[in-house]
Amino acid sequence: MKIMEFHWVVNTWTFRNKKQIPVSIEREAEFCFIDKSGEIETKNNSYIVTLNDNISSEEELLNEYYVKLKFPSYFGFNWNALIDCLAYLENIEQETISVYHQEFPKLETKTARIYLEILRETIAQWKKYEEHNFEVYFNISDYDKIQQIML
Repeated sequence: MKIMEFHWVVNTWTFRNKKQIPVSIEREAEFCFIDKSGEIETKNNSYIVTLNDNISSEEELLNEYYVKLKFPSYFGFNWNALIDCLAYLENIEQETISVYHQEFPKLETKTARIYLEILRETIAQWKKYEEHNFEVYFNISDYDKIQQIML
């Protein structure tokens, strides 16, 4: 298994004593790269989602998530809806949720970057809570492609 680690700082604002002040929040996440799905660390309480290997559009990708992560019927089939649904995942009882990409979706670079940033942020977000662990796996053959997109 090969790991791609991300460390970044989010600059935002908070309020103290009714005054808005800037704060920096450190975030971290990692993508895992494997040869085949059998390498995913399965725990007793795991929910593994394998995305199709022939996804060629944003629409197909969002539909895969809708079906395989059992999103609610009001899912809006856009990036914001994906962010919202990945933030809650209340419909999945298992503690560890692993998403495996047999092949990275054939998306335009800008769209692929948005998608990867959503995954990266979701991983970092779930690290703060004990309810779920969110893991993302890619085929090792896609390592260089993803590295280029994330530059």
